Amino acid sequence: MAKGKDVIQKTQEPHRVKCVLTSDEKAEAAMELANSYQAMESLAIEKKTSMTAFKQRKEKLEEQIHVTSLMVKEGVAMKSVICELQLNYSKLRAILVRLDTDAIVEEREMTRDEKQMKLEFEKSKKDKSSMKKRVETGEKQFEATGKKDNGS
Repeated sequence: MAKGKDVIQKTQEPHRVKCVLTSDEKAEAAMELANSYQAMESLAIEKKTSMTAFKQRKEKLEEQIHVTSLMVKEGVAMKSVICELQLNYSKLRAILVRLDTDAIVEEREMTRDEKQMKLEFEKSKKDKSSMKKRVETGEKQFEATGKKDNGS
């Protein structure tokens, strides 16, 4: 090697160094930041929705497990069965009877509202039509005789 002369080997490779951004590069970075922020918000909303659905499914299964374990433990189940409520106004008693087995499910004192007997003011269609026919017949008889019935 020659005396006093430096030997330099050159290679080109990428390195991270500070660079001053141009206005266009700043605008591009701002747009990328806004898009990333919006994507993050969308992801958070998606997570919340998924967690809500997950929580609902989990709670439904927990309730099902609870009900089924009680059924097994106690040997009974609550089911929807058609029943008839019989209101005995003489004894002021309310009796709930299963229609499938005719078994009395419950017998108790009537509530204040139940003690109020329901009156039926609505006439059946058959009663209304026969009443209408009688009125029409009476009107025709009146027109034929020309007399007014004064109740005498």
